[in-house]
Amino acid sequence: MTHSYTQAGSEAHDTATARKRALDALKVVATSKPLADVSYGDIAVEAAMPWQTVKRLLGPRDGLGALLSGDSPEPVDTRDRVLESAARVFARKGYLGASLDEVAADAGLTKGAVYWHFKSKNDLFFALLNSRYEHEVGEQIPEAFKRDAEHADPKESLKALLCSMLQRVRDDEDWPRLMLEFMSQARDPEVRSRLGTAYQEAYRLSGDLIRHQYTSRGQQPPADPAMLAIFWSALMDGLVLAWLVNPDHIDLPTLVPRFVDMIWAGLGQPATPDSKPQA
Repeated sequence: MTHSYTQAGSEAHDTATARKRALDALKVVATSKPLADVSYGDIAVEAAMPWQTVKRLLGPRDGLGALLSGDSPEPVDTRDRVLESAARVFARKGYLGASLDEVAADAGLTKGAVYWHFKSKNDLFFALLNSRYEHEVGEQIPEAFKRDAEHADPKESLKALLCSMLQRVRDDEDWPRLMLEFMSQARDPEVRSRLGTAYQEAYRLSGDLIRHQYTSRGQQPPADPAMLAIFWSALMDGLVLAWLVNPDHIDLPTLVPRFVDMIWAGLGQPATPDSKPQA
């Protein structure tokens, strides 16, 4: 227990030191250009740290002026605490049932501190979505490329990739349920637009991975990688939905490899313009 407190104290000290360095760098950069033109990259270069770290420590760009004037009501590194609490509260109560008051209470903060970082519950959810996306890009996508290189056959590589994706879903059942619940809010134009953007980026990454599966082996994809990315994404979304409502009857680890075999056989026999259905 003592070790845990000591470690936590050390981490807090390191965060405070890094935040001061980022703030000092912001002050230096702000003397050489208008604040509206200051980017996270500018501050990162001055502070000699990754821009992602600067963003985490300093928060939204529209709050940089308040940081310079000393009007920020809470240390900006509390943003991570809010995100961690939001993940817990959303998982426990669902998106519709959760409130920002409950998120603030879980984080041990005021509601004003939550609103300092996130303008609404939608905004908070998208921050969680972005956090997971950054994890995908930073860790899971490189791992997927590495696993792909272990298979000589792109079909077997695809099976391994989809099974690993489904395993992450099964390990974190709350997230697909939250996504499904949140997508029900897509009547809101902002929600629909931001969800659409998130999916488009996911399609782009998936298309790049599919293209890599073939080009790295000197082969041509059986169809446009962008179209294949949409297809496989839609299939996986449908399978996850079926599993969520019928977990005792949908065996994802067994079904997915069989579906890949079935679909692969169809992809291997493309229709020709002159082909006609047999009577």
